[in-house]
Order: sequence, then structure tokens, then C-alpha cells
Amino acid sequence: MDQLLNYVRGYSFGKMTYPNGGVFGPILRPYLSLLTVEQGCCIMRTEDAEILVAAGQTGVAVANEKFEFHYRKGECTTAIWCEGFLPRLQKLEFRQMCHGYETVSTTQRLAQLQEIGLEAGHSSGPELNAMRDAIGHAALRAFLVEAHQSEADRKIPKAILIARRFIKENISDEKLDMPTIARNSGITQQYLISAFKKHIGITPSRYLWRVRASTARQLLIQSGLAQSEIAFKCGFKSMPHFSRTIKKLFGMSPAELRKDLGFTQPSDTEDSVVDTLF
Repeated sequence: MDQLLNYVRGYSFGKMTYPNGGVFGPILRPYLSLLTVEQGCCIMRTEDAEILVAAGQTGVAVANEKFEFHYRKGECTTAIWCEGFLPRLQKLEFRQMCHGYETVSTTQRLAQLQEIGLEAGHSSGPELNAMRDAIGHAALRAFLVEAHQSEADRKIPKAILIARRFIKENISDEKLDMPTIARNSGITQQYLISAFKKHIGITPSRYLWRVRASTARQLLIQSGLAQSEIAFKCGFKSMPHFSRTIKKLFGMSPAELRKDLGFTQPSDTEDSVVDTLF
């Protein structure tokens, strides 16, 4: 799929509601669609696959010869799509590049990119077309990020996924510790630590503080909450601890993050970065 994205040309976006279901297609040429279903469900049908996308999900499908959208009869379905056309490829070449992916839950990032693409409209012009292509490419890349993460998650033991979710749901508890996480995940503390390091790459304790810091950063940028309230909501033990952690992870104090809305200067503006031209 990654290779196929290099061939896509002419991204466009659309949105439709089928009050009682319906069928769109067939599209009888090489075609790619990233489909987000807001309500109802849709089956994307190609010569090689059928992909069911339910409400709250996003899926992608590609066809070399024939593509159809089937919206369930008797059910109201609203869908947004990002589509692009492909060159006609030999069947073997196409199938070698066409890795299928499971549908993913529609993230805020995916939904926003689809909406931005819709806002670009259908007018044509060099700059507008280039912008729409960039949005389409970004939307497909965002889907691949989520799909790859979903594949990785399927390899993680269920108990570790439960532990990870428990951590995210309880970051405001400043007394949250490893024995509590292990007990609520149905595993020993020793297994929690070893399995977390193996499958997540860091200890559960470090993961907990990264989640706290990332949540705090988001609240600093997107909310009007006082810094002390954000620190409390994210489970930091004190304001100095809060400030030190944010500064260490993001290179800015909480006040600087809030002031600049998370903006980071590009690397070529830093005096410490050497730029050598030959």
C-alpha cells in the first residue's frame, strides 16, 4: 500500500447521506478510496476483497479493475471519502503492492483531515489541486499510522493492553502505582514490568509519566485551565515536578507551551545545528 500511494493522482473528497441505503459504482478503472462512516455502514467491494466499514470507523480499499460502494438497504448511512485514481498496473504488480488493512476507529486526526479536504471543494487550479493532493496524501498516511498501530496492538498480550488502558484512565490518581496497575490487569507486578518493556519498549512507570505529560501538554494548548488544575488532573505531585517534567520532555516550560500553542522552531533555525554544504 505504501508503494501505491506514490502512484495516486488527483485526490478529491466527498460526503453523502443515503437515507435508505444504496450502491455507488461500479468504478471501472484503477481506484483508491479512504472511507469514513459517520453513521450506518458501507461495504467497499473490489475484484479481490470486501471491506465492511461501520459507524465510527475508517477503511481503505483499492481496485485495479472494479470498485463499488454498497450501503446497507433500509439503513441511513453517512460517509465521507477521500479518493484518488491510479495508473493501470499488471495484476501481479498490483497485488504485490496492495497490502490489505483492517478498518480502524476514526481518530480525531483522520476526521479533521477528511473535513479539511471537504472544505477545499471541487474547484480546480494549480495551487488548490496541489493543496488537495497534500491533504489526501496526509489522510492516507494518517490511516496507515493507525492501521500499523492496530496491527502492533494485536501482537500485544491482552493483559498489557488492559494495563495500558487502565493507566490512561487513571492518570489523575497521584497514588497510582505498579501493584495497583498489575492487580487491576490480573497479572503479577513482575510480569507487568517485563511484558511492558518487551511489547511497549519502556517500563510501565515511565509510560505512566509520559501519558501524564502528553495529556498535560494537550490541556495546556487546547484548554483554558490553570496550570495548577492541569497538574492536579494529570496526577503530578507538585507544581515544580510538573514544570520539570514538561520542560524535560518538550523543551519548553508549561507557560512557553501555552504561549506558543506547542509551536516548535524548525531545526534549521537552531544555532547548535550544523548545516554543511558540499
